[in-house]
Amino acid sequence: MRIKTMVLGALAALGLAGCAHAQTLFTEDFQDGNADGWQSAGKGDIRLTTYNGNVSMRLTRSASALIGLKIEGPDAVRIAASFAAMNLEKKDACIAEASANGGTDWTEVLRVEDGADDGLTLYKGSAVLPLNAKGGPLLLVRLRVDGNQKDDTCWADNITITALAAKVRAAPSARTALSAGFLTGTADLKQPVPMYAHTPTQNTQPTSGVIEGRISFAVPKKSAHMKVLRDRFGFTDNPVKGLGTPPGFDLGFVQVGARLVPDRRGLIRTDNQAWDILVEPGQIWREEGDEGFWRAALPFALQERNANCTHNGVLSFLIKPNGETSRAAYQISSETCLYFQYDMWGTGEVSYTPGAVQGADTLRTAFTKELKNKLPTRPISALAIDHPGLDASAFGSPKDVSPAAMTVFGVVIDGVHYQGSCETRTGPYPFCANLAIPSYSLAKSIFAGLGMMRLNMLYPEAESALIETYVPECAKAGWRGIRFGHALDMATGRYKSTKSEKDENAAVQDGFFIVPDHKRKINRACSLYPRKSDPGTQWVYHTTDHYVLGTAMQAFWREKKGKDADIYRDLLVEPIWKALNLSPLSYKTRRTRDAINQPYVGWGLTFTPDDLAKITQFIAVNYGQIDGVDIIDTGALRAALQMDPADPGLPAPGKNFRYNNGFWAWNAGGVLKQNHAVWLPFMSGYGGLSVVLMPNGITYYYISDNNEYAWAKAVIAANAYRPFAKGQTP
Repeated sequence: MRIKTMVLGALAALGLAGCAHAQTLFTEDFQDGNADGWQSAGKGDIRLTTYNGNVSMRLTRSASALIGLKIEGPDAVRIAASFAAMNLEKKDACIAEASANGGTDWTEVLRVEDGADDGLTLYKGSAVLPLNAKGGPLLLVRLRVDGNQKDDTCWADNITITALAAKVRAAPSARTALSAGFLTGTADLKQPVPMYAHTPTQNTQPTSGVIEGRISFAVPKKSAHMKVLRDRFGFTDNPVKGLGTPPGFDLGFVQVGARLVPDRRGLIRTDNQAWDILVEPGQIWREEGDEGFWRAALPFALQERNANCTHNGVLSFLIKPNGETSRAAYQISSETCLYFQYDMWGTGEVSYTPGAVQGADTLRTAFTKELKNKLPTRPISALAIDHPGLDASAFGSPKDVSPAAMTVFGVVIDGVHYQGSCETRTGPYPFCANLAIPSYSLAKSIFAGLGMMRLNMLYPEAESALIETYVPECAKAGWRGIRFGHALDMATGRYKSTKSEKDENAAVQDGFFIVPDHKRKINRACSLYPRKSDPGTQWVYHTTDHYVLGTAMQAFWREKKGKDADIYRDLLVEPIWKALNLSPLSYKTRRTRDAINQPYVGWGLTFTPDDLAKITQFIAVNYGQIDGVDIIDTGALRAALQMDPADPGLPAPGKNFRYNNGFWAWNAGGVLKQNHAVWLPFMSGYGGLSVVLMPNGITYYYISDNNEYAWAKAVIAANAYRPFAKGQTP
């Protein structure tokens, strides 16, 4: 609906006699479905819109909405407003402002700019405005878009006006945790704080300046705390150096609107013997009670050295453009790790050196593009609203996955990503969009599978190339007649036992996963299992097979492209990940810690939820095409997706599972009460990672860590809503 236009003279007077305490004089949240009293102007559209049950005023291009209020009694008021924004560019902004002198002067209440326009985050701001004597002009409140395109969009909400007595104007912030006094002091952080302490309070505004320079972070051991909750492998029995202390970082940062963006994204190797670190874009804002500082919060994650266990955290500190900082408070309250779980918290030293960051303009442009190219994202609660025939409770069901073990889950349907919240032991993670998700064995499909399909498209002979030709260590170990395709299918004919996971557990016990260098890894991978059957006839689950495959692919690729060629960068990141607009978090993979720098291939990738959602669409909706062009061997992909009856793959294990080209498949015919097989492709990762690629265009993923792999309820619900066509599955 369009807002109703009314003349200012028709508005009600709001008076407050003898005000001694703060009282709310006016509030507008648009939940009654009308915008009575607001006057529209400018170019663009103004209307009320509803999202997940919340009504707000949407303004586009250069539209504005104005309301006039006659207020008598208090000598000052606090005006607050909220904005969400989308498609802002360069100097575009959403602005809330107020005037007590008839519009001659305006006081800015809130400004949201390019870089803070993800279409979801609701930014809050407030300002104190002295009022004129009794009988003065109306108090004007204006909401406007300072834009020039039709898609420049602002959603305004929660406008309030509160009366203030003189003594109330200097009231301290409502913040109760991580106050400026604490961050600039020396007191110990005795326990983790609620996650909301790392987010803006109600009385906040975006910063008006720019932060650019180097920020470093380091944690003295004496101020670090750790509470271990699960330790299945006895890490704390004889802890390595740094187990209880997060590694530091020294990175360039640029400000993009309300965001702080590091100049290095993805996995950063450290000297810490337990952890490497990832640092993602954070947030910066102004807040009452912060003694002239700005407040910053950065999401980070610790990832186990040589492995894929990932522990997501956040740190907060105060900062000034001149380089002055407080110390930082940090905490980790969640993880995706089956065998080692903990809370970690404490304080660390922060320094900021203002100055130009190399490639700053490129970094800002890339981050702005990243935000604009995310899939449309809605909370999981909106799934039932947008698709009322779909049983939304079947996704992320606590009957399938223990809520305490769930990191995040999501459903993608018709190009919209419906995402569950990122819960932690101290509340929702405040940077869910930047949550670092480990791949574990999802990489067997995403790296080994898609990487081999890309290589096949470029060089069709690659699938039939012999491992022994490209991996001397395997040639010495007797890998005769075993081809790249056999290793991808985990059908090398070399194994000790066909019992589920028995050989994989032998690789764990042998130390294959923990040795850091390529020489020891490849020697173990080539020699661990004896020859038992002909290649291509027996499937046995082996991460070692994909490590061998990756080694062979790297040698093959360098034979074609030169000694500096790299299979992950050249086959996946540059032609596919960047074309899909994945985040820079996805651009790195775990590698051996030596000069060879061999990618692990079978595990070791890291994604954001948006990255994972986009990959499912590339695979199961666009079938390996980007803009209608084949980017990989789509025939091999369709076989992996059980769309080629002539190439279904091998049983793995038992009659209801198959494995083909790095992808699993499960026969859901029984649970769907069908009299024919319904083979559903999926990806699976250690500890409780599942990505289901349904043939009706619905994809479902969850990331958890309690060894739970149940998703039949989701399949039943998706099929009931949009039935799988019988011809879609062989």
